Amino acid sequence: MSVPSSDPSCPPEARGVVAALRGRMGRMLSDRLVRNVGWYGVAEVANRFTRLVTAIVLARALLPEDFGIAATAITTFEIVGVIAMHGIGQAVVRASDDELPALMNTARRASWAVCLAAVALQLLVGCVMSAVTGRQDVFWMIACLAGVYLTLPFGQMQAHLIVRANRLHVLAAIAMFQVAADNLLTAALAFHDFGAWAVILPKLLTTPIWVIGMRRAQTWSPDPAAGYAPWRPLARFASAVIASEFLVAARFNLDKALVGMVLGLEALGIYYFVFNAGIGFSLSLTNSLSASVYPHLAELASRPRAMLDRYDDIVVRAAVTCAAVIAVQAGLAVFYVPLVFGERWAPHAYLVSILCMSAIAKPIFDCACQLLRAFAMPRIELYASAGLTLLSLSAMAAALPFGLPVGIAAFSMTTVAAQFAVATAVRKWFGLVHPKIEATNERSARHPNATVTP
Repeated sequence: MSVPSSDPSCPPEARGVVAALRGRMGRMLSDRLVRNVGWYGVAEVANRFTRLVTAIVLARALLPEDFGIAATAITTFEIVGVIAMHGIGQAVVRASDDELPALMNTARRASWAVCLAAVALQLLVGCVMSAVTGRQDVFWMIACLAGVYLTLPFGQMQAHLIVRANRLHVLAAIAMFQVAADNLLTAALAFHDFGAWAVILPKLLTTPIWVIGMRRAQTWSPDPAAGYAPWRPLARFASAVIASEFLVAARFNLDKALVGMVLGLEALGIYYFVFNAGIGFSLSLTNSLSASVYPHLAELASRPRAMLDRYDDIVVRAAVTCAAVIAVQAGLAVFYVPLVFGERWAPHAYLVSILCMSAIAKPIFDCACQLLRAFAMPRIELYASAGLTLLSLSAMAAALPFGLPVGIAAFSMTTVAAQFAVATAVRKWFGLVHPKIEATNERSARHPNATVTP
């Protein structure tokens, strides 16, 4: 069957519409941001598919106590990992070409220092958790996961350069293979009665996939002749980013602790299901967008007005679209929850919808945070994240005594309102600092006969 636009009998209007759609699709596929988000999306689909296989095997092979022990170790690993995996890379991405070699030398040393500090902190937390739980194997599991941090510096500089070059599809592909190997190896070990270690060991055993992938994808070696950049500016920038990421981790973990403390284990179980059945996908989507946006903005760090114009374009084309997808998911939750998870979860489907709505402003808020980082102002992001975390969790804590639905609704409404307010304030402030007159001056430089309004 011929395509309408190539069929002579097809009306000219129809051929025009098809040609326009083809042109629009071609422009979308050639857009770097769309491609990067798409790659991250593919990686996330593969991640979730292999995780589903793993979850089925674990549910049949592990006892609830094994789940609890593994969850303790993994939670510790993920929270401490914020120190080792954030901050330094963003500074490298936004650096100018002239300062990059010296900054990379300093960043390499800083990476080793930070990762060694993460190892020490995780071992300390492991001792505490072992004493609290009365289980010595908890310490050894946490210590095993600390070994991951000792491998990261061998590939982190290469990863930073890949992001700087906007080759995010490379990162997504490597992460996809690593996560798939992690999940499938977990399933295999659980099937062979490794217990909680089936969840822990693959995290360490699959780390070489990430390191080898980064080193093969990007060549880099220290340049002694370039010297070293001052470490204080790097430390100030990285510490603010790390603190902000800590607050994000707190916001998405302390809510569960609040529900458990106020309403008990049964309500916590319902909330945990609601969180994973709905907002888990939304967070994956917004995280993919956030990771893709930063290098697009940071490459214009020396041209603030151009960066701001690109930010506006990204918000309209990507962030608003992402928010619309989340809104659609929230609306469909009442239909897909009983269909996918079973009728016994149908009474809680509306809670999935409400919690999904809490992420509707997150794409715009995340883009505003990446704008602050690209402008080398992560401390403002830190203050915004601190305020958002405090407001959201306080609203939930105040509302939970009236029931789980009221608590989720209060959390969602407060989060959406605060995120919209922060994003609007950030954009308005930067618009005042870098007004349109700068863009006019740039145009006049290209066209000397143009008139510039003072």
